[in-house]
Amino acid sequence: MARPPGAGGRRRPGCGSAGVSERWLAAHADSPSLASPTASRAAWLTGQSSPTQQRLSPAQERFLDGLAPHGWTPLRAGFPWTERAAAGTYGGEPLFAASVRNTRQGLAARPGSALARDVARHLQPLLDTTRDRLLLLCASAGARLVTSAVDAVEVPEGLRIDVVGIGAVGALPPTHGPWHVHVLRGRSDLLSAVSHRRRADAVVPGGHLRAAASPAMLAAVLDLVGGGTSA
Repeated sequence: MARPPGAGGRRRPGCGSAGVSERWLAAHADSPSLASPTASRAAWLTGQSSPTQQRLSPAQERFLDGLAPHGWTPLRAGFPWTERAAAGTYGGEPLFAASVRNTRQGLAARPGSALARDVARHLQPLLDTTRDRLLLLCASAGARLVTSAVDAVEVPEGLRIDVVGIGAVGALPPTHGPWHVHVLRGRSDLLSAVSHRRRADAVVPGGHLRAAASPAMLAAVLDLVGGGTSA
C-alpha cells in the first residue's frame, strides 16, 4: 500500500509554526506505532500541549474506559500514537503555553503542508490495522489536523471512519465516502462556537476544556456512533 510522500523542502529550525511542530514530531520518526490489529478502535487526536510528552490526561483515559465496554478498543496515547508517545507520565502544561502550541499547530495544519504529511503518516497505521470502524475523537485543534490529512491517506476497503469534532477549532472534513463527521460542543464553549461554522449535532454542559472529556460528552459520542464491532 502506498504511503503519503515525505516532507518536502527543508525549513530552518523554529521558522514559523510548522517548524515548531516538525521538531517535536521528529522525535517520533523511528518510534513504532502503537496500533495493532483490531475490529474497532477509538483514539484521541488533539493539538499537542507539550513538546516532550503525549500521554493522555486522566480524563481522556476515563473517556476511553467508557468506550471500551461498547466494543471500542482504546489506543492509550495521544497523537502521534507511537510507543514514545505512550512513555513517561502525564504532566499538565500551563494553560497559556498549551494554548499557544495548539494554535500554532492548528495554523500549520494545511493540506499539503509538512505537518499534514506527518499527520497522515502517523494516521495510516491506525487505518491499516483497524478492520471495521475507527473512531477519531478530534478535540480542539485536532479538527484541523485531521482535515489536513484526509486526502493524504489511503482508507482500506470496508473501513468506516467516524470523526467526532469535540469542541472543534477550525474546519472539519465533510462527510464523504468512508468518512462520517459529527460535531459536539460544550454549551459554554465560545471558542468552538466562533471558530467552527457547522451546527453541532449535540450540545452538552460545560465550556471548551471541561466539556471535552466529560461523562455527558461520552454519552453524546455513544449516542452518535453507537458501539464498535467485536474482534
